Amino acid sequence: AVVSTQSTGWLTEVLGGRSVTLVYSPEGAEVPGLDPVLIIGRNSLAAFEEVAGHTMEMERFRPNIVTVERRPYDDESWQEVIVGEGVLEFSYRCTRCLITNVAPDGTRTDQTMASLRAIRPRCEKTNKPVFGSYFKVKCPG
Repeated sequence: AVVSTQSTGWLTEVLGGRSVTLVYSPEGAEVPGLDPVLIIGRNSLAAFEEVAGHTMEMERFRPNIVTVERRPYDDESWQEVIVGEGVLEFSYRCTRCLITNVAPDGTRTDQTMASLRAIRPRCEKTNKPVFGSYFKVKCPG
């Protein structure tokens, strides 16, 4: 939900005129795109790179947490993740968009999305390739 037009206007001004909208997620509400934690396994990326035939920086996928799982794609079946004393609960798979073609340093390639489309499973609703999982905070820690 939008916080207020006044807050949004102030934030836009503070950011030098860049148009933004300040929103919040009421407790217990699931808002796609606002889930706080994206998790991808390091071995999952390595397996994906092997099949794709080229390397990719993990940063291209912009995860919040990178895990070291035993087998590639193990992270895709997790329902809960414990981080310290906190508990994260699976929310939904991350559908990938063209931003994966842009590295954090701004360099661009079309290989990443082409490989995702060719290799990775697709979301039933959007038909976009999936890679990584969103988790919501079940118990802060």
